[in-house]
Amino acid sequence: MRIKAAVLEEFGAPLSIQEVELAEPKAGEVLVRLVACGVCHTDLYTASGADPSGYAPTVLGHEGAGVVERVGEGVTSLREGDHVVTLFSPQCRECIHCESDRTNLCLAIREQQNQGYLPDATTRLSRDGEPIRHFMGTSTFAEYTVMPEIALAKISPEAPLEGACLFACGLSTGLGAALNTAKVEPGSTCVVFGAGLVGLGAVIGCRLQGAERIISVDLSEERLGLATGHGATETLVGGPDAVERILELTGGFGADYTFEATGNVAVMRQAVESARMGWGLCTVAGVAGKGKTLEIVPRFLITGRRVAGSSFGGVKG
Repeated sequence: MRIKAAVLEEFGAPLSIQEVELAEPKAGEVLVRLVACGVCHTDLYTASGADPSGYAPTVLGHEGAGVVERVGEGVTSLREGDHVVTLFSPQCRECIHCESDRTNLCLAIREQQNQGYLPDATTRLSRDGEPIRHFMGTSTFAEYTVMPEIALAKISPEAPLEGACLFACGLSTGLGAALNTAKVEPGSTCVVFGAGLVGLGAVIGCRLQGAERIISVDLSEERLGLATGHGATETLVGGPDAVERILELTGGFGADYTFEATGNVAVMRQAVESARMGWGLCTVAGVAGKGKTLEIVPRFLITGRRVAGSSFGGVKG
């Protein structure tokens, strides 16, 4: 079928709205009519060429929500008319990672997905007979997409798709970082660096877990206002002295839990150094640019602070 999609032809260039071919779903696959889609920083990061694993041409987008149009042979969990959210981090449910409760990073699907292909190592997108690769297995900057059944989460038809699409990445990433990765404890003090969608999700997650203090740090007063509206008890305008000011706010101890949701390695270091000696946990959810490294003074680790990474908030679809 012919569909309209926003195609990334080359890094650094604007996306091009054009007609492309979308093949019918194969066995185990589903055709989805996309209704709503968020724009994630990862899409912009890849389009800019900063992602070392990026590729073109491709159809970007991975925060999608829509309605099932058709299902391929063998699909049992979905049917025409179901409302769904796309999952860029699905599980095959068979590999050692999927069988473990310690990670949500499937070994089987990730290899093909990182190269822009569906699990069978082919694409459903093409133009003039030439394949166009999928992005994160989803490619939601389009009217329709074809995805594996296991990469779609069925939701209530009463849930507004314009809001549900945010759970396809940013909101779930932040929520899960607090609920699944850090497992924030009631009565704790938390600091969240970044008040974009991931950071707001982390603020909400900390609130749901019963944190006593939630300090939101961002450069934007407007975003800090949003953080307050979603549960932050205190806000702080970021800057080079952020660690010093956080220590002042916490009696010199630092926070029980810190979260990094900006992708800025300098801020990641601040998140580590703002964690409490003895048991402070820093959870990194932001994606850093190509070639960027995180420098940590070893004494911050030797004295009991820990650093954890979190992809899609540890959520299993």
